[in-house]
Amino acid sequence: MIFKKPRQLTAGKEILRTDNFTLIYLGAFHFHYSFYFRGNLYHGNLDFRRRKFRVIPLVASVIFMVLFLGIWMSPSNASMESASTEVTENDSEDLKAKKGDEKFLEESEKAKLTILMANEIKSASDKKKQLKVVTYKVKRNETLSEIATRYKVSMESIAGSSSINLEDTLYPGQILQIPNKQGLLYKFKAGDTVAKVASLYKVNLDEILEENKLDDLDILRPGQKVFLPGAVIPDPAPKWVVPVTSHIVTSNYGWRTFPQHKFHEALDLKANYEAVMAARNGKVVFSGWMGGYGNAIVIEHNDDFKTLYAHNSRLNVKRGDYVVGGKKIATSGCTGYCFGPHLHFEVIHKGKSVNPGKYLKGLSYKRGSKPNH
Repeated sequence: MIFKKPRQLTAGKEILRTDNFTLIYLGAFHFHYSFYFRGNLYHGNLDFRRRKFRVIPLVASVIFMVLFLGIWMSPSNASMESASTEVTENDSEDLKAKKGDEKFLEESEKAKLTILMANEIKSASDKKKQLKVVTYKVKRNETLSEIATRYKVSMESIAGSSSINLEDTLYPGQILQIPNKQGLLYKFKAGDTVAKVASLYKVNLDEILEENKLDDLDILRPGQKVFLPGAVIPDPAPKWVVPVTSHIVTSNYGWRTFPQHKFHEALDLKANYEAVMAARNGKVVFSGWMGGYGNAIVIEHNDDFKTLYAHNSRLNVKRGDYVVGGKKIATSGCTGYCFGPHLHFEVIHKGKSVNPGKYLKGLSYKRGSKPNH
């Protein structure tokens, strides 16, 4: 078990973090845990104040949870799969959300936190998987996102391993190299050094040695191929797309008083039952019902970014899909705790919400409008 450095998140402070487990302090002796076990993510909340826990039992409970949670965790506990249900606007579930009280909205926030943290909790199984690279011949009208979705590996991994750009149009008969896990099959060129390549793609030298069963990195020569596990493909200018055509902000990022006095971690964008597009290339890590957020989608991007699209009337992508920036992913609406059709759009960087206005260009801010949610 490898312990990682805890982070300060928007919702609270991580106090314990491993490859498969995270424990977050939400304040007032409230804790939120997420645990990855046998392909599923389980989560829950612990209120130690209510149960009158003392310091020693608290520490003992945390240690016990880390060591044994995966053994006794049963399918009856809430898992991420159970949340992936699309709800019809104004059906019984949606009407319940629209009348949500403080407790309901608090549970929605905790559910969102778990979803956003889901891909931060990595299974060690990917590291243990033996590397295999498939040589694939492109068929007519196929796209990189479709192939990435089918093989469950990022578009960046396929493009980098095949020496093509993400923006390139594929042609029938084109040969792609597809690794079976996240990373990059890199062909050394004249003048390359291992240290330079590792630094460029943000990969640990020891991981390169272990992955490629090498005893000495100095023996690599031009033309030799090595796999760079978890390589981050450099993107000199990430392309952000405004996710709706109106470009109009009806409720800004920051403090507001309606419908609650709280910090609004998103932009509300004018969108009256119309197309919602992915703001960047990425992988759909959640698509389904999220309580007060209604029908929602979360997309994971490079550089530790995630984006959230909430209150949709229809979802057009499912978890595991790879999408291109500008691709339609949903139809806007008013599901969940909502008072009029719009898009609730969040940007999360390294676990913290950030102002989407920093990344979206050409927005128009509507003055005097009442926030939708």
